Parts: sequence; C-alpha cells; structure tokens
Amino acid sequence: MSDGVILTLVAMALALAILGLFRLLGVLDSAELTLRRLAAGVRATRKDVDVAAELATTVERDAARGQAALDRLEDLKRSRSEKP
Repeated sequence: MSDGVILTLVAMALALAILGLFRLLGVLDSAELTLRRLAAGVRATRKDVDVAAELATTVERDAARGQAALDRLEDLKRSRSEKP
C-alpha cells in the first residue's frame, strides 16, 4: 500500500471517531438536560410532600378536635335525657 492510501484510511478513521465523539456529546447533553429536569421534579415533589404532610397533620388534629366535640355533645345529650 502506498503512503497516500494509508494516510487516507487513517484520516477516515479519525473523522469517524470525531463524528462519534460529537454524537456522544449530543447524547450526553440531552442526558444532562433530562437529569436536570428530573432533579427539579424531585425537588418540587419533595416540597409537595412536605406540604401534604403538614396538611395531613392539620386534618388529623382537626378530626381529633371534631371527634372530641362530638363526644362532648353526646355526653350533653345523654345528661339532659337522663334528667326528668
């Protein structure tokens, strides 16, 4: 083989390697963007879970207060019905 053919083959191999690297760079950029979006979604979800936990605590507290009030009301009804 002549030197020109060898140099051409080497140049073609390098060009293909460079094209592959650019393609890989594009894929990695896309993956980075996807991971950033995912991380933002996780942070937003974490905040939503914290808010939901606070809401659940408030609902439980209000339910307990409501149940206690209903129990007092039942006690009052029973005590009035027991009196002649």
